[in-house]
Amino acid sequence: MKWVVLFLFGGLGLASLTAGLVWGAKRAALFRTGLIAQGRVVAMHQGEVVDDEESPRPSYYPMVEFRTPDGRSFQFKGSTGSSSPEFTIGAEVEVRYNPQKPQQAQLAKFSHFWLGPLLLTIGGLLALFLASGVFYIFGDIEGGKSPAGRSIRARMLEASGKAVRIEGRITGVRERGRGRYVFICRGARPGSDREEDFESEEFGVKPEGELIGRSVIILINPDKKDEYSVELGPLLKEVVENQSR
Repeated sequence: MKWVVLFLFGGLGLASLTAGLVWGAKRAALFRTGLIAQGRVVAMHQGEVVDDEESPRPSYYPMVEFRTPDGRSFQFKGSTGSSSPEFTIGAEVEVRYNPQKPQQAQLAKFSHFWLGPLLLTIGGLLALFLASGVFYIFGDIEGGKSPAGRSIRARMLEASGKAVRIEGRITGVRERGRGRYVFICRGARPGSDREEDFESEEFGVKPEGELIGRSVIILINPDKKDEYSVELGPLLKEVVENQSR
């Protein structure tokens, strides 16, 4: 599952990021070497934007005309549409164009010149971060290496009806660093007289009071030794209340 998520969102993010950077590089080159001219909005081109949950809605793009110093006239369509006409017919606008290929022109306004590449690049980065985050979470759940991963796996097991509940007791507290703590609990698996250590999920409150020896319920996977969850429940609430007093 984690590999499917990685390839799906990671591939989409990488494609969006690449497209955004290439688009942005082209705009940067036009900004650096292009010439500025005064243009005029001669029409508004009406297109349609189709949403999955809504009927098609109109999107308006400005049609702009400008002249080069040698008197040639060119027209182009703005790259950014809006739900209502952004410009009035006849409005004067600033244009940046390629002197070698004047038909390669764009409005100098930020929303038309930079916004498209910027949004595409940011969207690609977010998709990559999402892919890596989900990949880590699914990997942790599948592997059950951290207390949180073990807990999620155990609760998934409980929902399937295969989890086994055993009674344990708190034998100690361990600090994980930066104000994070876990309870160390002991209990015996079904059919065994030998007690084992079970580590709870991390919590951010230093335990105070008489907690050693308190009973806890531990959910375990009878088929996987490292897949379990210590149910703190009211006990953790008690720890928080003691800290606030």
